[in-house]
Amino acid sequence: MGKARDTLVSIHEEARRERLLDMENRVRRYRLACFGILALALAIGGGRSLGYWWIPLLGLGLAGFAVADRFMRSSSRPAIWVAGAWAALPALLAASVLVTGGATSPVLVWFALPAVTLGFRFEPRGMVAGTVYVIATFLLAAIAPNPQAAWEQRQLLIAIAALIISTVILTGALVESDRAHRRRSTLDPLTGLFNRNALEQRLSELNGQPCDPFEGQSHAFLLCDLDHFKRVNDQHGHATGDAVLQDVAYTMRATLRAGDSIYRVGGEEILVMLPGAGHEDALEIAERLRVAVRERRPVGVSVSLSIGAAVAEPGVVDTDDMLSRADAALYAAKAAGRDLVYLDDYEPEMAAVSG
Repeated sequence: MGKARDTLVSIHEEARRERLLDMENRVRRYRLACFGILALALAIGGGRSLGYWWIPLLGLGLAGFAVADRFMRSSSRPAIWVAGAWAALPALLAASVLVTGGATSPVLVWFALPAVTLGFRFEPRGMVAGTVYVIATFLLAAIAPNPQAAWEQRQLLIAIAALIISTVILTGALVESDRAHRRRSTLDPLTGLFNRNALEQRLSELNGQPCDPFEGQSHAFLLCDLDHFKRVNDQHGHATGDAVLQDVAYTMRATLRAGDSIYRVGGEEILVMLPGAGHEDALEIAERLRVAVRERRPVGVSVSLSIGAAVAEPGVVDTDDMLSRADAALYAAKAAGRDLVYLDDYEPEMAAVSG
């Protein structure tokens, strides 16, 4: 279970990691060219009147991304490296503005550059925070050296600020369209259940939603695993194993309530989401699933189901925490003998249902 458990607990984070690495790989090859073009334009347009202190500052920005590129691939949290390199860029641009004229510096328009990639690198809350950071840094660099000059250039500064914000909005819309395009394939071809793409989409939608059991806003996860499924493949062949999975998927769908959703996470592991379900509901539905699969005997093969359940804590839904707790409950059910339902973090006398 070790490898599978790691995958389930980190499924949401891994999807973000893969998306981030893919974006960085695509952008990296063009970054140096863009920086070179901008530097050349500044050198030609400004000449000696602007000085050349902006050159080492621009080089530091490129070096920061080079360091992030090197370490993020081996890091379990590449977003930290990318965020650090990205956050350094507006600061370096601000320093470049200070040494090239403040409110009259041609470098001011460059603040639109970090805004372009906000949507690709960060989730919506990160985009908002990043936009505030870029605008604040931009205004500080423009106004601090000479407030009177900044006031005289206020129309230009307002136009650049509007450009930064508009850039974030438009690129955010394009990124969302791209993500929707990538998620369009949402069904597992073998079982007909929703696949991991669909699961990632649903987890993103559910995460952070309000959770109040007294108002009917509750959510439960059932993490299900077919017991000793490897034996089925070894003894009966993979064709029979596939038929078993198809039959089990059909049985589980037929047993669930309208509105419940079911996802094939990988192999013989299935995640069920139960909107509106509390502790008693989660136990009852999980037990129905367990009994239905055991009594079904798909294609004449006797199989059983172990289930770990977790219910969202009051407040807001934390899907990573729910996956982790459901996974721990499933591990406990397996360790206790399989063909069991275990509910994490509940009264001991109600926490397990025996097979």
